[in-house]
Amino acid sequence: MDDIITVNNLSKRFGRNVVFDNLSFSLPRGRIIGLLGENGVGKTTLLRLIADILQPDKGEILIDGEKVSRQTRDKVSYMPEPSNLYSFMRVRDAIQYYKDFFPDFNNEKAIKMRREFKLGLSRFVDIMSKGNQERLCLLLTLSRNAPIYLLDEPLGGLDPKIKNDFVKTILANVGEGATLVISSHLLRDLQAVFDDIVILKQGEVVVASAEEIRAQGRSVEDYYLEVVGR
Repeated sequence: MDDIITVNNLSKRFGRNVVFDNLSFSLPRGRIIGLLGENGVGKTTLLRLIADILQPDKGEILIDGEKVSRQTRDKVSYMPEPSNLYSFMRVRDAIQYYKDFFPDFNNEKAIKMRREFKLGLSRFVDIMSKGNQERLCLLLTLSRNAPIYLLDEPLGGLDPKIKNDFVKTILANVGEGATLVISSHLLRDLQAVFDDIVILKQGEVVVASAEEIRAQGRSVEDYYLEVVGR
C-alpha cells in the first residue's frame, strides 16, 4: 500500500517528560485514520510534528518521501485551536486570512460550509461559543484542497445531537484520495468511519486495520480498550 506519512525513529521530549522515544510507523494514502490514546500520550504533539509546528529531537517524519519542512506545509491542512485565531477577527476576516495565506483555499467550499454551520460573517470570534469557534476552525481546515488533513479532537465542543451530521460534513468536504487523520477520544461517534487506527500507548504505537477488526465482528472501541489495557 502507498504510504503518505512515514515516521522514522521519532523522539520528542519536553524537559524531563519523554513523549516519544524511537517511534516508527507509516500511514497509507487516501485513508481515514483514527489517532487514539489516553490523554497525555502525545496525540496532539504528533500532529504538530507532522504539521511542522514542532520539531523532533531525533528522527524524522516524511511526507510523500520528503522530510517535513516548510515545503511540506502546503500538503498538510492542520485544524487550528480556536485560541490561534485572533480575537479581534470576525468570521469574514478569518476566512479572508486563510484565502490570502493558502493558495489552495477553496472559497466556494468555505461559503457552503459557513451556511451549513450557520456562522454569521459579522460575528466576532472571541464572543462565539466554543462549538461555533470549532466549527469555524474546521471550516478553515477543510476549505483547503490538501492531500493531508489533520483534525485534533474536532467534535470536542459539539452538542451530541449534531455530532452525527458533523461527521457527515467532514467526510463530504474532504477531497477524493486525501488522507484524513483524526485524533479523538470519542470512539463511539467516529469508529464507524475509520479505515485504520493508530494507538499511542506510553511511547509505543499499534497500527491496525479498522476494516479487518470490524470484519472479525469486533468494534474498534473494544479493540482499543484491549490494547490500552494490556
